[in-house]
Amino acid sequence: MMVASRAPESEAAIGVDVLWREFSAPLIKFLRPRTRTKADAEDLRQEIFVRIQKRLPDLRDPVKLQGWVYRIARNAVIDYYRTRRQNLPLDFDVEAGNPDGRDTVDLSGSLRKFIAALPPNYREPLLRHEYQGEPLRDVAAALGLSLTATKSRVRRARLMLREMLEQCCRFEFDRRGKVIEAIPRKRCDC
Repeated sequence: MMVASRAPESEAAIGVDVLWREFSAPLIKFLRPRTRTKADAEDLRQEIFVRIQKRLPDLRDPVKLQGWVYRIARNAVIDYYRTRRQNLPLDFDVEAGNPDGRDTVDLSGSLRKFIAALPPNYREPLLRHEYQGEPLRDVAAALGLSLTATKSRVRRARLMLREMLEQCCRFEFDRRGKVIEAIPRKRCDC
């Protein structure tokens, strides 16, 4: 029986040890497909329980405990990938061993060209957020913009890149959404 299905308890009555017994195994099942290794999933589970322990006094409705725990878990997974993205170089290699048996297409050269063609007020927020892994709040502060303006510029930059890529090539995707073929359109030198 899950804690969330019990009668409402006060926040003080819910102990971290009770939560561990209830959510430890289900969280590993939730995390394992979303992380690279079993060890990463276990480390992330520990981080989630640290967050739960810190935020447990803020839990308003114990009946919604399960959703609250999984929201913390989803945010932890996002943070897990966000911190690792900072270390990824812009040079994307062609992925070997594609499950469909086809290699993915390396668009890094074209992508670099198109990013360089973006107006600076769109290029800078995009590069800082997407390729350097800076949180949008930090990008906004560094560029002297509001958070809303920064989000808007990153979104517009993505749309401009997509339009440039679609004008350049027709794409074929595998079942996971990876580009497996890029067929240049007429008048395209990508």
